[in-house]
Amino acid sequence: MRLRDGTILQFLKGLQQQHQISRPIFSVILRYIACHQSATVFDESISFLCRCQSRHVYPKFIDSLFLSVPHQRNNAVQAEIRALKSAVLGACIAERRRQRGFCIRDIVEAKKALRRALNQDLWEKISIRNRQVCARLRLNERSSLNRKFNRLIPSTRPPSFIIANAIPPKRCTVIGTKNIDDDMLSTLNLGPSFSIAQPVTQKTIDSVLCGVQKFAHDLRCRHHRETTVLDRTATLLTSMPFPRNSVFVPKPVPSLEPKLTELQVDLIRVYTAASSTYVSNMTVKEKRGLRELLHLKDELRYTVGDKCGGFVVIPKSMDKELTELALSDCTIYGETTKRTFDVLFQHLRTTVRAILTSKVGTKGVKRLLISSPVVPTYYSLIKTHKFGGNVDLETISVNDIRTRPIISCCGGPCDRVSWLLVKLLSPLLKYVGAHLVNVEEFISAVERCEIPSSASYASFDAVSLYTNVDNGCATNAVLDLLEEHQADVNVIGLTKVELEELLMTTLACNVFRFNNKYYMQLRGLAMGLRLAPLLAIIYLDRIERKSLTTGVVFYKRYIDDVFVVGSSPKVLQEVLNNLNSHDPNIKFTMEEPDLNGFLPFLNTKARIQDGLKEFGWYKKPSSKNIIIHSRSAHPIYMKANVIRNIRQTKDKIGGVASSSNDDELERILEENGYSKDVIRTWYPFSPPDGIPMVLPFVNDRTAREVNRIVRRSSLPIRLVFKPPPDLKDLLTSSRQYEEKCETAQCRYCVDKKICELRGTVYMITCRGCGQKYVGETSRPLHKRLDEHRRALQNPSSYPSSSFSRHRTLVHTQAPSPDFNVTILHRFLENPLERKMMEAVEIRRRTPGFNSKDEQLEALRLIS
Repeated sequence: MRLRDGTILQFLKGLQQQHQISRPIFSVILRYIACHQSATVFDESISFLCRCQSRHVYPKFIDSLFLSVPHQRNNAVQAEIRALKSAVLGACIAERRRQRGFCIRDIVEAKKALRRALNQDLWEKISIRNRQVCARLRLNERSSLNRKFNRLIPSTRPPSFIIANAIPPKRCTVIGTKNIDDDMLSTLNLGPSFSIAQPVTQKTIDSVLCGVQKFAHDLRCRHHRETTVLDRTATLLTSMPFPRNSVFVPKPVPSLEPKLTELQVDLIRVYTAASSTYVSNMTVKEKRGLRELLHLKDELRYTVGDKCGGFVVIPKSMDKELTELALSDCTIYGETTKRTFDVLFQHLRTTVRAILTSKVGTKGVKRLLISSPVVPTYYSLIKTHKFGGNVDLETISVNDIRTRPIISCCGGPCDRVSWLLVKLLSPLLKYVGAHLVNVEEFISAVERCEIPSSASYASFDAVSLYTNVDNGCATNAVLDLLEEHQADVNVIGLTKVELEELLMTTLACNVFRFNNKYYMQLRGLAMGLRLAPLLAIIYLDRIERKSLTTGVVFYKRYIDDVFVVGSSPKVLQEVLNNLNSHDPNIKFTMEEPDLNGFLPFLNTKARIQDGLKEFGWYKKPSSKNIIIHSRSAHPIYMKANVIRNIRQTKDKIGGVASSSNDDELERILEENGYSKDVIRTWYPFSPPDGIPMVLPFVNDRTAREVNRIVRRSSLPIRLVFKPPPDLKDLLTSSRQYEEKCETAQCRYCVDKKICELRGTVYMITCRGCGQKYVGETSRPLHKRLDEHRRALQNPSSYPSSSFSRHRTLVHTQAPSPDFNVTILHRFLENPLERKMMEAVEIRRRTPGFNSKDEQLEALRLIS
């Protein structure tokens, strides 16, 4: 066996002459050294081949074996070649392991012989030099194989169902402007869901650290939690999607801590290594277009169309005019003041505390009430499907544009209470006879119905349902239905009077903002309130019970879309008239089947002839058919799931054997960068009892390496990858026209508007001495900063504050110093995430301002 590194040979010959080593013993020494070096090389070779196996890439010596195979474009041949390559790679790994085993056996035998033949000092000299040479050899071999591996990765082809470098067609709508050039169009055509690949930065590493520590926190909590049987109230509180106000730090679990530490180290190593492999997923033209779009955000409003799914671009002046036209309807909206909002919010707080404290406890009530709610905001979605075919969108009048009014209640005063009411009352929907959950339920109901051959069918659509619902009547309809089925619906002990008060108080808290003006909705439900769909569905059920005649064969409704079958056209018209007669504000329109007998309903089209039912997959003509684009920075398994779901939906609706929609499906996939090939993908580790661990997605290569580490950790992790921000996140906003700071000459908003930010981790730098303080807050930032300022100015009133102590110890005789504010992290709604990021920043910056107790308390979360 030859020496892999001959530099040790001169050293050994010198020892031979110095110690008079015989030729047979010298031969054993050479065999011992050569076997050691070969075992080292085999070690690194096995590691390299195993990495290739885990990534499904093949070294060139394996690829070259199959270069002469014919018909390699054939899918079946490709599949067989992949299987053979995998088998050859596995055989190579097994052979190298066998050879390494022979080397280790020879090493053991030679070592025994040498220990008998050589004195201890001579043996130590040979062993030390041998270890040094083998370490250098291992390093060189590993470096060489790493370079080979890195050359293999870029040459890896994307999955066969992805079309490389696909460019989407035009699928955005531009209204009233000429400022959108080809570069900007190319970016908008990617669609709102297109995520832009981001390089690995310190922010990425922080997200990894936060994800691991949050998982560790949840795992420790589970370990210490005792098994309990949850009643209805406890189950309700457990399912609440709103974070707890306080953060509990569980005790460490000795058996888990080493695994968690190893997991964190390995993950940070993988993400750090990925920082040098960034590749953009946008073309030069698209990047240029994105920069231009961001530059024009002050002039243009970017939004997503009502039903088309694509971007809509409109000048802000025109958008304001559209919204003000809608808000001028004094039967629906009226102007009000901030004072009204505060009064209604306080009334809601009082009502919720009085009614729910005895039902869900003080902690439960605290989670349902936001201490500093945001005022809901109004924005509109443009109904692009209402445009005529010959309309010139560049010169269109605002009077010819139809919009859908949305009042965003996220973070508003009644958002969480609305969630609770929906959770309690949604079981009532199963007692609404016409209610549909999805299109599969609709098809199943039609299939079960016996329809006479002479029957007629049509669809009804309620016009502007939400803004025309009578809130009082809708509330009574819900309470009456609950009274009818109170034995089957658990409302955690709430009486009818208490529920009515909660419903009416929640609906009354309907103040919102637009363009810094306050408005109140005078009639109807706000589209954007969690409670609105439930009330609308049950309210229409009350109208339907009074309207349906004996000639109705079939009647089903999905919110405001109705599919009805009657014994004759006259019956359908009679039902329509009855529906339109019970509430002056509720009006239905009717649509009849087309010339081929097909009637669109949801995402299907139905035809009934001579009692026979036929269904087909249906896409609205206005739809831009936008799904996650193949170049989007989403994990490959997410893209595969999207395609699989579309195919399954088509097959469920039209039948697997139906080929009528295959061309349409193939076109949709191609527009989004996918082919019709068989989908093959990997999936993240997700055991049945797994606790979610959310990590940032960088690329599929890194994600698969992360998946391997997570699987190897033997921890109950349900791995979740969070894609980077998409175009919708970057371009759209529901609060376009609100001042981010309403204070004249605000002392905090010097360069950027920061005083109203919520969920922040911030750093304060004292202008007097330069010391720093790191803190976090869920409230508007200015409220927390004002508290710090008061502590500096009046230390005796805040004896436990770090700022009062700083003033007393550092600036005893000097006047109260001013300070600068830097935002370190923003939009962290979860208190645990905020506390963790605060701890990360404290450890990173070692601020002298924070007290030792504050620092120790924070660092416990990430220890």
